[in-house]
Amino acid sequence: MLNSLKNDLIRSTNNQNDDDNDNDNDDFKEPATTITSESGIDDDYESTSSSSSEQCPTKYLPTLEEFYDGQSIFITGGTGFVGKVLIEKLLYEFPTLNKIYIMLRPKSGQLIRRRLEELTECQVFERIRRQYPERLQKLYAVSGDIRYPGLGINPIDLQTIRDNVSIIFHSAATIRFDEPLKYALLINTLGTKRVVQLAKKLKNLRSFVHVSTAYCTVNKQKIDECVYFEPISPDKILEMADWMNDDTMNRLSETLYRGRPCSYHYTKSLAEHLLAEEVANGCFYPSTTTSNTTIDDDDNIESNDIIWRPFPAAIVRPSIITPSLNEPFPGWVDNYNGFTGFLVVSGKGILRSMNVQKEYQCDLIPVDVVINTCILSSWYVAVHHYKHSKFPPTLTTTATTTTTSTTTNNRKCLDNNEIFVVNCVTGSHNPVTWNQLRDISMPLMCRYPSMEMFRVPNVRFHRSKMLNQINVYLEHTIPAFVVDFLFKFMGFTPILDQVYQKVHRVTDALEFFTTNEWTYTGNNMLRLLEAAEDVYRNQRKNDENLYGKKQQKQSTMMMNNVSERFPIDMRKLNWPDYFHDYILGVRRFLLKEDPATIPRAQNQLFLIYTGTMMAKILFTGTVCYQLAYPQSIVRQSLKMLNTKTNNQYLTSNNILSTIQSLFSIPMLSTNK
Repeated sequence: MLNSLKNDLIRSTNNQNDDDNDNDNDDFKEPATTITSESGIDDDYESTSSSSSEQCPTKYLPTLEEFYDGQSIFITGGTGFVGKVLIEKLLYEFPTLNKIYIMLRPKSGQLIRRRLEELTECQVFERIRRQYPERLQKLYAVSGDIRYPGLGINPIDLQTIRDNVSIIFHSAATIRFDEPLKYALLINTLGTKRVVQLAKKLKNLRSFVHVSTAYCTVNKQKIDECVYFEPISPDKILEMADWMNDDTMNRLSETLYRGRPCSYHYTKSLAEHLLAEEVANGCFYPSTTTSNTTIDDDDNIESNDIIWRPFPAAIVRPSIITPSLNEPFPGWVDNYNGFTGFLVVSGKGILRSMNVQKEYQCDLIPVDVVINTCILSSWYVAVHHYKHSKFPPTLTTTATTTTTSTTTNNRKCLDNNEIFVVNCVTGSHNPVTWNQLRDISMPLMCRYPSMEMFRVPNVRFHRSKMLNQINVYLEHTIPAFVVDFLFKFMGFTPILDQVYQKVHRVTDALEFFTTNEWTYTGNNMLRLLEAAEDVYRNQRKNDENLYGKKQQKQSTMMMNNVSERFPIDMRKLNWPDYFHDYILGVRRFLLKEDPATIPRAQNQLFLIYTGTMMAKILFTGTVCYQLAYPQSIVRQSLKMLNTKTNNQYLTSNNILSTIQSLFSIPMLSTNK
C-alpha cells in the first residue's frame, strides 16, 4: 500500500512537469517540482488543489546555496590534503554556512585550539584570509580520533554535533601501502563504521559523503559505479581482527586481498561494503523523539515505536589525486603522495628507470575536482535520495530491537538505485597514457628545474622487468656507489644509497599500478553537473516569470554559472596546461623554491648537463684506451695506489706522492 501511494504521488508530480515523460528514468533529469521528505530539505511547500483530485505538496529543488544555507557540517580528515581544500572551498562558496566542525586528533602538550590555528595558517587558506577573514570564525575544532569508540569525542561536543550537524564528509583514512592489515582495518573500516554510527544519531541528517578510492576493487578489470561486496562481511573481518594478533592477520592477508596489492585497497573496499549495508538498513528513530515530524511523508514509515528514514549517502572514488586545477590556486599541493612523489624524484634526476607499461592509461584527478564532486554529491543525494534508497523488508515493533536488512544477502553489489557512487576519474572522458605524461612533463621539468638538481631529468619506462632491473643497476646503483664513495672520501655523510633505497621501495609498491590498467564508468560526474545546471536553469525561468527578463535577481545570474564554480567536466581538461601549473606548483608549494630562482636553477642545470657529458666522454675514452693498451696508465695508477696506501685510508700525502712518482712532475718531484 505504501509503495502504491508513493507511486501515485510521484505520478501526480510528474504530470505537472513540462519535460518529456521519456526522461523519467534518467537519474539526473529531475522534474522541476518534486516531493520532499524528512531529508533536511525545507518544509515550506506550495500546496495546490484540483477539482478532480487533490494534488500532492510540491516544491522546486533547492540550489546549492539554498541547500547549504544555515547548515552545520562535520568533517573528518580535515588536516589532510583533501580535507584542507574541502574546508577552503566550503568557506569560499557558501558564506551562509553556520559552522564547520573539524575533528582533530589531539596531540600531547598541544591544545586542540592551537591545532585549529595552525590549520587556518596554512597556505591553502590564503584566499580566505585575504578576502573573507571573518569566515574562519565558522570553524570549530572537535577533539576526536576514529581509532576510539564514539570517535573519542567528549559528551558535550557529541551532543552539540547531534543537535546541529546535518552534513558529514568523511575523508579520514590511512593511505600507506605498507600499513599492517590490523591497523588499516582499525582506521579505514572500523573508523568508517563509527562515523556512520554518529551520522545515524544526528537529528537532521541531510547527506553523508564517504571519500573512498577508485582502486578499492583493482582485482576487477572493469569497475562500475556500484558497491562490490566482499565474500566475508566487514563485521566478521572486524571480529577476527579484534582477537587475532598482527602476525596472524598478515598471514591471512593474501587470501583476503583477492588480488589486491596491499591493505589500503582492501580495507577501503570493506568500508564501502559496510556503508552500503547501512544505507540498505536506513535509519530508525524512536517515535517519541520525532513527534514533530510529519510521518505521512512518502519517505517515512511509522511502526508503533519507531520511524524509518532512508540514509542519504554517497561514495566518491577518486583515482590518483594530484595538485589543484584552479582552486584555491593552480598547482597547490602539500604532500609527496602518489604521482607527485614520482614527479619530484624524476625532476631532480634521481629516478631514471621504472617498470611501466607506457601505453596504459595513468588516471590522475586534480584535488579541487574531487572536492567539487563531493560537494555536488552531498547536495544530490539529499534532494534525490528517494531514488537511492529502499524500504526495509520488515519493521520491528520496538525501538530496542536490532533490525538488520536482508536485502543485501547473497548479492555481489548494490547498484546505483540504492547507493550513489561516483567514480571520480579522468580515464573515462579524457584519458592520458604514461608515455604521454612523460613526454609532457620532462621538457617542463627542464624548463623549470629544481634548485636541488642531482642529474638532468630523464626517466625511462621499460615494459620488461628484467631490462628495468639492468637499467636500475646502471643508472641508480652504480652512480649512488660512486657519489657516496666521493662523499665519504671528502668527509661527508653518504646519503644517496639511502635515498635510492626509499625510491626503490616506492617504485616497487607502485609497480602494480604502472603495469596494469582498469576501465571505469564515469557517468555520474556528468550527471551531477547536469542536475545542478537543471536546477539553476529552472530557477532562472521562475525568476523570469516573477520579475521579467530585465529584472532578474542578481543572485540568480551569479548562480547560473555553476559549471565554472564547480568544474568537474574532465573533457575540458588540457593536460599540457595542467602540467605546466602542476610542476610550478610543486616547485613553489612543496619544494619551497621561489619563482625568482628559476634562472639560477637553469644555469645549474646547464652546468650539470655539461659535467655529465664530459664525464661520459672521459669514461668512454678511458674504456677505449684500456681496450687498446692493456698496460695503460690507469692500470699502473691503480697498482701504485694499492702499493702506496698499503691497505690504509687514502690521504692527501699518499695521493700527492703517487702523482709525483707516476708523472714525475718537476715542481712536485724530488727525484728526476
